Amino acid sequence: MVSTRENFTNGAKACRYFQQLMLVVVVVCLGFVSSTQINPGFQFRLSRSGLNYGSTVALDILSKGVQQLKVPDIHGSTHIRVGKVSYDVTSMHVTGFTKPSTNVVINAGSGLTWQLNNAGLSMDGRWHYKFRKGFIRIQDSGSFDGHVSGASLTVSVSLGQDASGHPTISSTGCQCNIDSVKIRLHGGASWLYNLFIKQIERPVRNSLREQICTLARKAIDVNARARLATLPTEIVVGNDWVFDYRLVSPPAFQAEFLDSFHKGEFFAKGDPTEAPYQAAVFPPATSNQMVTIWVSDYILNTVGYVLYKRGILKHNLTKNELPVDEKGVLNTTCTSLMCFGFLVPQAATVYPNASVELEMMASSYPTASISTGGFRGNFAGLINFYARLANGSLAPMFKTKVSVTVSLTASLNNTVLKATITDLSSTIEVTDSKIGKIPDAVLNAAFNFISKIFIIPKLNAIGEKGISIPSIKDVRFTNTKLAMDNHCVHITTDVQYSPSETLRFEARNRPM
Repeated sequence: MVSTRENFTNGAKACRYFQQLMLVVVVVCLGFVSSTQINPGFQFRLSRSGLNYGSTVALDILSKGVQQLKVPDIHGSTHIRVGKVSYDVTSMHVTGFTKPSTNVVINAGSGLTWQLNNAGLSMDGRWHYKFRKGFIRIQDSGSFDGHVSGASLTVSVSLGQDASGHPTISSTGCQCNIDSVKIRLHGGASWLYNLFIKQIERPVRNSLREQICTLARKAIDVNARARLATLPTEIVVGNDWVFDYRLVSPPAFQAEFLDSFHKGEFFAKGDPTEAPYQAAVFPPATSNQMVTIWVSDYILNTVGYVLYKRGILKHNLTKNELPVDEKGVLNTTCTSLMCFGFLVPQAATVYPNASVELEMMASSYPTASISTGGFRGNFAGLINFYARLANGSLAPMFKTKVSVTVSLTASLNNTVLKATITDLSSTIEVTDSKIGKIPDAVLNAAFNFISKIFIIPKLNAIGEKGISIPSIKDVRFTNTKLAMDNHCVHITTDVQYSPSETLRFEARNRPM
């Protein structure tokens, strides 16, 4: 009897591990909850099929672990009316495990229910006891077999948030049923003990049912809740960036999916100043795939805000940064048509045999918008032109205001994100000139010409190579699709998990 109880205590620990693993599937994307309701920068949806797949994968891991479970020996003693009994249960092994069926039900508006049905477990081992009363000494030993069949477990949880904004989890119900517990002793006087052992199988079954639900509730209400209370709500990116993914509203539960809603904002490290933007409301999306993710153009705009605020959008361009065969492009005295002096002859007249340097800076936050037609980015800045003279000094030539608009489309080829620029245009206005009048039309025509024959082809060559979607160990994304929508990109995908390592469960030896 004692060995079977210990057996199921360890089995319940495995159930607790599985419960926590299931919770990771649900709350991996959860974060800090803002007291002010705002639109999310990204939204994560997990469908019922995704939850059930996660449940199945977790159960497969659990099943392998249970079959390899190392059960500790049990040593203890107890006093009965007629004396003291010392006992040892050793060499216990799991000889069989019936993997249960599993199902996750989304309770609309409240939470989740996880169901396991028809689990079974078999063990064997050795037993030994000593009885002592005064000068009387009795001992016996032998082996045993234990079998539990028809075990089922149903656990319901709700997800919420506490006053500090962290996600919370609470168990809302637990039911455990065990159809049968059978114990058989072998060796010694087992023929006698087995006459009475059926009388205790029912109490053992009832005790195990209570223990399993107690452990399940503890796993949720104590262990999982404590972990969520310390769940990180931001990621440090590189050395200078922080990505804030806290919740901006509680998770929502529908019959076929659950959604979580996240801030999705980049900050400069050490400066959590809010960007002066508001994310647009996400449009609805319908998909039968496991995961759907909405990514707002708000996230891109927070990046632009930080870049501008920190003064990063500044650069001085000189001929030293150009390839060797293109350094002549910035000369005032020209030997080819691709030359600044040919474009602005006033520069060649006033400052012959000089090289041009550009002081470039943003004049406002760059902005981005996404629509069903693609991506559109806008940049406004100032470009000041100088001549680097033979004596090393800089001579100012003219200043301009520049606005640039770029349009592109994105596509997904398997797991590689590609981009194609469809338009790159600019408006250039000369605001001050030290070398005479320079027509705006000349500069605009020159930029458009250069962008078509040089800038766009080079950028599209880079976009065609694309970038790979970040991978997760042992996880493969399949049937991944990307679509542009109003103010967002939404990605749908299925997931396949293939563990590269085998999970092992080990219990510690302890006295009873």
